[in-house]
Parts: sequence; C-alpha cells; structure tokens
Amino acid sequence: MSPQNFPEADSREKDPATNALAAEVLPRPPAVRHDAGVVGVGIDLESVARLKAAAERNGDAFMEKVFAPREIEVCHSRGAHAWESFAARWAAKEAFSKALGTGIGGSVAMTDFIVVAGNNGEPVAEVSPRGKAAMEKISATNALVSLSHTKEFAAAIVLLTR
Repeated sequence: MSPQNFPEADSREKDPATNALAAEVLPRPPAVRHDAGVVGVGIDLESVARLKAAAERNGDAFMEKVFAPREIEVCHSRGAHAWESFAARWAAKEAFSKALGTGIGGSVAMTDFIVVAGNNGEPVAEVSPRGKAAMEKISATNALVSLSHTKEFAAAIVLLTR
C-alpha cells in the first residue's frame, strides 16, 4: 500500500501502539469457530517431471498402483497435458492423506482417493470405503478438492468437512 492511496498513513504507520491504519484498512477476521465444518486441510505440490520419470522408470505397474482406471482414462484424455493431470492427481492424493493426518500407507493407500471429472469438467473427489472409514475417525463426511498446474508443477488442496 502506498502513501498516496492512504495519505494519512505516514503518521499512523509510525505509531505501532495504536496501529490505527491497520484497523481502518484491514477488516478483522471472524473468530474461528470450532464447529465450522472444516475438519481437515491438506495441500501438496508435485513436480511433473519427477512423476513422469518415476512412471517411465517403473512402468504400468506403478501407474496402476497409484491411479484408478478412471483417473488414467481422464488424464490420457488431456492429450499433451496428460502428465500435468497425473501430477495434479498425485498431489491430491498426498493432500488427502495430509488432511486426514495419516500420510499415505497409514490408514489409506493412493487409490483410496481418486479425482475424476464432474459434469462441467471440475475435479470431483471419490473416496473408497477404506478412505471413508479414515474420514469418519475425524468426523469428516465430505472431501472437496481443487487442482492447479503449470508445465512444471501441479498443486492440489483438499478440504475435509463435516
């Protein structure tokens, strides 16, 4: 924020005791509600090249161990962007395990959380019975997922809600 946007900023910024500028400019965040509905959050970032190299090194068995047939189909349908789609789904699986607080291999496997395309192409999470059992332990009933990628990296965030 520049002083020309807030001409009175110069004097207020020098008085940290009152921090009047921050009080006027930045709204106070709402108090955190412990019953708000979000019971787990996970985020992950994956290198597209790293995942592609692992898949090329380990072959189809690796891909089938990590991705459900529907995910493989969706990713291959992306053509030149297939590896970005695979990396985003890998990141989503990691993010799911982080949201649960278990990590992969604890109470869930990579194929217990899959991401398919919804009616409008949006990412939709599907959770296996074993994954749902792990969610129930933290009182989660729904998994929401968002994916993003560039040519080099893919990211995912998973929210588990009541």
